[in-house]
Amino acid sequence: MPKDILVLMPDQLRADWTGCGGSTHMRTPNIDGLAAQGAFFNRCYTPSPVCMPARTSFLSGMYPHNHGQWHNVGRLRDVEETLLHPLKQLGYRTCHVGKSHLHPHGSGRDLRDAIPFMNALGWDDVLECTGPWSTRTTTSILTDWMKTEGIFDLFMEDYARRKQAGVKNLWPSPLPDGKHPDDFIARTAVNYIHDSDPSAPLYLFVGFGGPHEPWDSPVRFDTYQPEDMPPPLPRDGVPDWLSNPARDFQERTTSHNPSVTENDWARIRTLYSGRVEHVDSCLGEVLKAWYQKRGQDTWVVFWADHGEMLGDKAHSGKCVFYESSVRVPAIIRPPQGCSSPIVSNALVGLTDLTATVLDAAEYTSLSQNIFGHSLLGVFENSDSVGSPYVVSEIGHSTMIFDGIWKLVVDSRDETLQFFNLQADPTESLNLAGKPDLSEVEKHLRASLRHFLLRTQYRQHREKNG
Repeated sequence: MPKDILVLMPDQLRADWTGCGGSTHMRTPNIDGLAAQGAFFNRCYTPSPVCMPARTSFLSGMYPHNHGQWHNVGRLRDVEETLLHPLKQLGYRTCHVGKSHLHPHGSGRDLRDAIPFMNALGWDDVLECTGPWSTRTTTSILTDWMKTEGIFDLFMEDYARRKQAGVKNLWPSPLPDGKHPDDFIARTAVNYIHDSDPSAPLYLFVGFGGPHEPWDSPVRFDTYQPEDMPPPLPRDGVPDWLSNPARDFQERTTSHNPSVTENDWARIRTLYSGRVEHVDSCLGEVLKAWYQKRGQDTWVVFWADHGEMLGDKAHSGKCVFYESSVRVPAIIRPPQGCSSPIVSNALVGLTDLTATVLDAAEYTSLSQNIFGHSLLGVFENSDSVGSPYVVSEIGHSTMIFDGIWKLVVDSRDETLQFFNLQADPTESLNLAGKPDLSEVEKHLRASLRHFLLRTQYRQHREKNG
């Protein structure tokens, strides 16, 4: 029988805000414990630094230029193009718990109306919630629970205040301890695991809403001190050599949040840290229930859809190609765990995790539209995985990064950003337009063109009789 697969996904967790990712101030024992029993990929990049395109990319193995989602709109049109259908062919029961964001939220929708779509994607069981902000405008099993617990009005009042405050919503959650939406997601997953059938292989995806802003850390986890926070990266200057498109882009990206002070950013970072630790705690509850019911002989995959700027370059949120936004944590824990942890510096992406899940399930007939490569070879030879570059896309711009040089171009083929991360790891000096680097830029453009040609969508055709 194929082995069980558990996928755990926080929302908006940056790669360097966990202990295993290099943070010295964070407390993430459960994430770190997974990394200690598996492989941690230190240079994993999202195919898009925004929720819906990134999640659809993992589900399908494709990029935004294939599946057509460049922003938080729309949905996957070909519902057969997911990793779930092959898993079901192998006999897996598939279940989604928590946030999916695989279809539009808000506007008075009820998530249960989307269950037929989720079933068509390949989910047998759907226990879906929204992320933090959409909970105000979308009903679901989460809002039903909040109303039963008598906390929905308190939540709505708090989020109205946060919406008015904008990025400066600098207070912890007023909800009672254990009543945060992520607590509900963890409890729902635990109950599902407890009731699951051990005679059939299970693929369970658990999507948490945190640590996505707003900064509503539960009070119990609001224990981090501002003086312990690493300071945000400063705003970038605007070099004289920038081309006009690069200069316009640079000026726009350096004009955010002029009224947010250093003390504000420090407080935001403490609250974000509390949210990360809270998600880690919820993740630990799910892992405990999983191991008790399903055993240790199972695959566990952990990843985030994108990062969070947290004041770096005066930004909050994501949607940019700076490392804080585009680099994400990724862990694969094999059945029974590793005898010693593996840290890989290979360049990998979320579509590689798609191929990895199917490889772990021992599915061999991969779709021609899964453009990633399995990472399971890392357990035999840590140097055997990875790609010469990674690509990420959003809106009208595309990034390619070869481990040293990062190039961002727009839809008119204009260079917007060009960084040497070996010499400039904080990405503070935009080299776009420097004539002495034209050959390096030309090489990256050729690699990007090759990538786009190689990853063209292949339409499935029925044979004519």
